[in-house]
Amino acid sequence: MRLLIKNGTLVTGAHVEAADVLCDDGTIAAITEPGRPAGRADEVVDARGLLIFPGFIDPHVHSRDPGQQEKETFAHSTTAAACSGLTTILEMPNAIPPVTDADTFHRRAAEHAAVAAVDFGLWGLSLGHENLDDLAGLFEAGAVGVKVFWGYALDRKNKRLVYNAADLPADEVIPPPDLGAVIAVLGEAARSDGLVAAHCEDPQILAHAGRRIGEITTYDDLLAARPAHAETAAVAAAIEAADLTGARFHVLHVAAARTVDLVRRARRDGVRITAETCPHYLFLTRDDAPAKPGMKVYPPIRSRADRDALWEGVRDGTITSLSSDHAPHAPQDKERPLGEQPAGMHGVETIVPLVLDAMSRGVLDPRQVARVLSENTADLYGIAHRKGRIQVGHDADLTLVDPERPFTIDEAALHTLHRRSVFHGHQGRGVAVASILRGRPLMRDGELVPGRHSGSLIRSRRADARDESRQTAGVRA
Repeated sequence: MRLLIKNGTLVTGAHVEAADVLCDDGTIAAITEPGRPAGRADEVVDARGLLIFPGFIDPHVHSRDPGQQEKETFAHSTTAAACSGLTTILEMPNAIPPVTDADTFHRRAAEHAAVAAVDFGLWGLSLGHENLDDLAGLFEAGAVGVKVFWGYALDRKNKRLVYNAADLPADEVIPPPDLGAVIAVLGEAARSDGLVAAHCEDPQILAHAGRRIGEITTYDDLLAARPAHAETAAVAAAIEAADLTGARFHVLHVAAARTVDLVRRARRDGVRITAETCPHYLFLTRDDAPAKPGMKVYPPIRSRADRDALWEGVRDGTITSLSSDHAPHAPQDKERPLGEQPAGMHGVETIVPLVLDAMSRGVLDPRQVARVLSENTADLYGIAHRKGRIQVGHDADLTLVDPERPFTIDEAALHTLHRRSVFHGHQGRGVAVASILRGRPLMRDGELVPGRHSGSLIRSRRADARDESRQTAGVRA
């Protein structure tokens, strides 16, 4: 299929310019001046008045499928992603069973490809010392990264997260990794130049704070039980470990201002560390808790000063990528008392409008949006050979944005299994009105374009290059 997108304005991390884009057989075939003949097209999209971004990517999604489909399914999460303007997601590994080895990686990829509405990558899960020997196989299979749940224990039987290890006998728990285990994981990943990322909250600080606070009944209790020091202590240790091993380390869902300072200084010193944050940390503060009882996440949403520091980190490039940390729960679970309520919220269908609203208000410029939702994310996770660029030869993934169209986030219009959102009623300006996935129309006006939509696995550059090398060698032989 040959698709021509004409009369639009292309936005990349470096340029904003009028151009037409010709897509052929799933890839970008030509980028030409407006009106310049680009050759035959089977379909033409008039993008007059629209910004054309590289297809947006959400690198941090918890569909928890299989194993916890009562919370979300991969079909629902990828449909929601598509309807919001995303064209690729990266799925976190905490399903049951989690992706802890190459065999599970391949099985999960096949299962997800059968229902995916967008393209997807897969994270692997580190079990500390227990699956060190499997990390190389995960990276060879194409994992975009390996995640460490630094502050959590895991159920030994099914590898499910355990928020309170005292709930299970000691021999049924894989304890949270200590610093030695994290260093071992980083050292092993460095051999493959693979990315290691972590939920950074120091388990000892959390345990001490939890004992001191006791029962959590208010949002102030929650903040005291999970102080910012737990995040910054883990990040400081990770910086030293990354420097020691030479590995690439990524700080997930940064919530604290001091973390931004730590990462900024470490990057200046040449440490291979990167960071992301999420819209709920950028658009909400602790002051919103009374009106939004479902906004419990880990690490928790903090003060206005933290929020402002995060925005500055996004603008100056300290925070290189944005993610949703999509992790919804059934409504009845989020209605439980705060201390019993599970952490996590809907996000995959609200990240795009929220970031575009920030753009419309001048908080970010369009080039910064292209970086944090496309280019930087693709670079970070090793998929920039196919995704995140408007470039000849790359996958023809594009998100078309009307920067002036107003929107109101409405739970009833969302597409996930459970539609509750703390951003229900949020009004803004800037809407992804259409998207293209590998050269075919995917979404229009917030709904899937009629027809079959088949997402496929996107693997890291190193894994794809290795297979191409093997195929070439086989042809020569």
